[in-house]
Amino acid sequence: MSPSLLQRTLRWLPAFLLLGTAWVLQAQNTRVIQQIDVTHIGPPAASDQMVKANIRVKVGDAYTRTGVDDDVRSLYSTGLFTQIRVTEEDLPEGVRLNYVVQGKSILSEIRFEGNEQYSDRKIRKKLTSKTGEPLEEFKLFTDAREIEKMYQKAGYQGTEVRYEAPVVIEATGQATVTFVIKEMPKVKIDDVVFVGANGFPQKKLRKAIKTRRRWMFSWLTGSGVLKDEQFEDDKETLAEFYRSAGYIDFEIKDVQFEYADPKHLTIHFIVSEGTQYRVGTVEIQGNSEFPSEDILHGDRAAEPVKMVSGEVFTPQGLEADMKAIRDFYGGKGYIDTRVRAIKNPNTTSGKMDLVYEIIDEDKGKSYIEKIEIQGNIKTKDKVIRRELAVAPGEVFDMVRVQRTKGRLEQMAFFEKVETTVDNTDIPNRKNLVIDLEEASTGNIEFGAGFSSIDNLIGFIGLREGNFDLFNPPYFRGGGQKFRINVTMGTRRRDYQITFIEPWFLNQRLALQNDLYHREFRYYSDIYEIQQTGTRIGLTKALGSEFLLGTVSYTIENIGIKDVDVDRAPEIILNEPDNRLISRIGTSLAYDTRNNVQSPDRGQRTEISTEVAGPFGGETDFYKMELRSAFYFPGFLKDHIWEIRGRGGVVETFMRSNDETVPLFDRFFTGGASSLRGYRYRDVGPRKESRNVPGSFE
Repeated sequence: MSPSLLQRTLRWLPAFLLLGTAWVLQAQNTRVIQQIDVTHIGPPAASDQMVKANIRVKVGDAYTRTGVDDDVRSLYSTGLFTQIRVTEEDLPEGVRLNYVVQGKSILSEIRFEGNEQYSDRKIRKKLTSKTGEPLEEFKLFTDAREIEKMYQKAGYQGTEVRYEAPVVIEATGQATVTFVIKEMPKVKIDDVVFVGANGFPQKKLRKAIKTRRRWMFSWLTGSGVLKDEQFEDDKETLAEFYRSAGYIDFEIKDVQFEYADPKHLTIHFIVSEGTQYRVGTVEIQGNSEFPSEDILHGDRAAEPVKMVSGEVFTPQGLEADMKAIRDFYGGKGYIDTRVRAIKNPNTTSGKMDLVYEIIDEDKGKSYIEKIEIQGNIKTKDKVIRRELAVAPGEVFDMVRVQRTKGRLEQMAFFEKVETTVDNTDIPNRKNLVIDLEEASTGNIEFGAGFSSIDNLIGFIGLREGNFDLFNPPYFRGGGQKFRINVTMGTRRRDYQITFIEPWFLNQRLALQNDLYHREFRYYSDIYEIQQTGTRIGLTKALGSEFLLGTVSYTIENIGIKDVDVDRAPEIILNEPDNRLISRIGTSLAYDTRNNVQSPDRGQRTEISTEVAGPFGGETDFYKMELRSAFYFPGFLKDHIWEIRGRGGVVETFMRSNDETVPLFDRFFTGGASSLRGYRYRDVGPRKESRNVPGSFE
């Protein structure tokens, strides 16, 4: 061996000796699990097999404390045990592990003490703790708080609820819990006074909040008592009321409770109104692409700035005006542009000078590189893409992107529609990503009911809102609509099949076809009407998505049956048993509703005409009708007001031949939806009474 090789060997020898010694020591210290036992304290909460199924260490594995600790956490996660510990015992050839577990007590009884205002049964409905389930301390704590809330909402302020330590029978593991309730009297509000309030009458301020003085119908409305949670909300409501009227510095200095006796109080709000600010000067800074006047006045894509000089300044108005400026830029592709509002108040003059700072305008316009659609599993891409108001290569118009989002939401195909912007490697080119979460669009509907018109009625229906006629056997994903309805009642029978293709011939042209057979007995109690036919219609937007034009053709047979000849007027007796009517119709509608299904803003006004006779059939007439409905939020939260009206004229072409308009197509009134106080279509031709001349029956 050469001297150099010997030196290198001697140099590494201590390391080899140390590594070998560590390996020998580790081999000597490694213990193998020879046995696993389970010991229960009290009644078993689970079988031994269930316990072992939730631990990972097995007989024959090397023993590690880390593995045992993981098993303890796993057993705790089952929610069955209150205490778990593991003991170890050395054996000649390894170690024995003993999992000592104590199961949770089973809640066998829940008691209440001190409750006089509410029965045990009513309080029990508020509890999450249930008899027969494991006892959970955190549930008991939560239940006590829920009982307190129930009392406080009813006006029993100061009521305290606690639970006593559970009584556990060790032999059976069953536990009894008692909730102790210390009830306090209901405090009635005699008056609510606003001290320091000069900007509004006391009456108007009282109406702004829900904590109100007691009145004769408080027993019905639930008002007139102090409710802690509601009162805290009212403080913020009052501040918001003032801020929305321009009192930006408004502050509630103090609230004082004046008790006439333990059950009656007067609430004093000590307020500082501050100054009602009005807008002073309005300035735009940082804009180089567009004049300030153009930004402030808005355009087709953006609303004008409404808080101009002299207007009351409000935070809501400020946010709306900032959005209008963002929309102005976003509608022109400046999607990176941001707006910051700088407020300069002058407490002496009561003016709020506003500066809108335009940030990152110099980044320039952005263009759409591509549009990515994600999350659509059933719905075909083309069904979504044809609803887009933007396209690749166009300016990235954020206003039209929001319009696209609204269109997709109104399709009712998706639970969620989100639009995001992704950067690309190409300057000023960005991707539009549309992320969707599909909703259930098919429904089977059935039910029964009673109304003043139909009397007893039952119905069953099949509806698919995302139908695809050319995709068997599932028939979904094409954006079409298909519906079958069957309605049966004591006064009507109605069978109808409807199919709608919203993009007929790959254009925004809606094709609708209806097949129907109807039997109505509620038109009158002296005759019955039958109607069998089909209608086909085409609807298209005319220049604007709000202006809709429709043409339709209907052919149907209308018959009058079971006429009571003793009571029917001459005009009904002369009506033929059956008429074949062939008619063409047109309509023009202006529809600005924000939601077709449940609008709360906008209107729909429609003028329609129908002509029967020149296209075959057995009758000649024309009809013109105007309908209009307006929608806007009501005075109460979650209420919507609808104002609607209807008027029209119908006349025959050939009156010289005693031609008459079919009874079914005439205008009548009466009923809940038109002239109240009369039965449905009850205001119309009547037969003169034989017994009392000049009167009608």
